[in-house]
Amino acid sequence: MSDPVEQPALTTVPTALLRKRRQLNKERVARAVEKKLQDQKKAGKAKAPFKRAEYFINESYRSAMNTKRMGRLKHTIAKVPESVSIFFVMRITTVRGPMPQSVRKILQSLRLNELNNAVVVKRSDKMIEMLRVVEPYITWGYPSLRSVHNLVFKYGYGQVKDEKVALSSNTIIENKFAEQGMLCIEDLVKQLYEVGQHFDAITKFMCVFKLTPPKGGFRRVATPFKQNGAWGNRAEKINSLIRKML
Repeated sequence: MSDPVEQPALTTVPTALLRKRRQLNKERVARAVEKKLQDQKKAGKAKAPFKRAEYFINESYRSAMNTKRMGRLKHTIAKVPESVSIFFVMRITTVRGPMPQSVRKILQSLRLNELNNAVVVKRSDKMIEMLRVVEPYITWGYPSLRSVHNLVFKYGYGQVKDEKVALSSNTIIENKFAEQGMLCIEDLVKQLYEVGQHFDAITKFMCVFKLTPPKGGFRRVATPFKQNGAWGNRAEKINSLIRKML
């Protein structure tokens, strides 16, 4: 018979060293908790960023100009053909510094928080008034079926399980809207253009269009379109702009 194999002796750690390690761990945790509490107190006492006098002057000037513009709007009527059922709206400019609160709220509600963001919205009297309030920051008009089709196929994205997914497959539409009778992207485009009964559900599902500006960018963004500028209602001519951005 072979000799039994000797087992290596187990290494032991002195009890005093274990106690010391345990105490060091407690102290380390206590210091981390104390630092976190101090950081939270500092964050709560953080001072508001310093604003120069120019900021408040610009804020006052823009507010006054916006008030004058809104006063002029009350005496004008926006003429939109009865045949138009949807609008294409795109953010084309921004400002450094303050922005009228009413303008900011409308842009946020339209999800036009960034330059070159665009959406398709349903026509209504309230929507027309909202667009007129934020006109110096947007351009809008009446998209054709072809324009809506091209926008969805090239720049269409949707929220699927909290993830942004390109609408590159009919399967995505079928999985999301099969119960509503939509099985392909063409069905979604038709619902958008004709303002079908599922229009609101579609716009909630879809992300904003993130477009690229036309070659050379927008010119004369501080001037209305009717004066050869960039902002405001382009009516059917919005389709020409869309083609340049596709």
